[in-house]
Amino acid sequence: MDVFVEQIVKKRMESKEKILAVGIALAAVVVSFVIFLLSRYLMAFTLVLVAGAIFGAYWLITNMNLEFEYAITNGDITVDKIIARRRRKRVVSTDAKEVESMGKYRVSDHVSKSYDQRMIAARDANDTDAWYITFHHRVHGHVLLVFSPDERTLEAIKPFLKRQVALDAFGRDAFNRH
Repeated sequence: MDVFVEQIVKKRMESKEKILAVGIALAAVVVSFVIFLLSRYLMAFTLVLVAGAIFGAYWLITNMNLEFEYAITNGDITVDKIIARRRRKRVVSTDAKEVESMGKYRVSDHVSKSYDQRMIAARDANDTDAWYITFHHRVHGHVLLVFSPDERTLEAIKPFLKRQVALDAFGRDAFNRH
């Protein structure tokens, strides 16, 4: 039987991103004010420049709205980043059979470990419901992927994992079939 599960997770804005958004909005206001002060020199371009500053600020702030889409298709794990619901970018794709380890994510467990690439595709970096997988990728090397799967997504991944990885991640529940 084919397995296909999709899940979309909205990334929460962290405080530094909120501060950046406020900074961008303030910069747009300041730039607009300066343009109005210089309006006698800029004449016909004043409204165009102000509109450009406001649109630029809007575009930059909305680009900070991120969602992650997890797709599990017969053991293939694909993570895409959706930027402001306008663009989609592939974060990573791997086969569940290639997963070396999996479990609940705790930052302290991975601080001292060496990875070629750390990919955070979770609601936020400190999400208590976050999980991790590690695997070797042909382009990215040794990868740590942190994500926020729901039960359906975990159940879709579970049957395709190596037996020991599933046992380590889920305990004896890994082999209980409903």
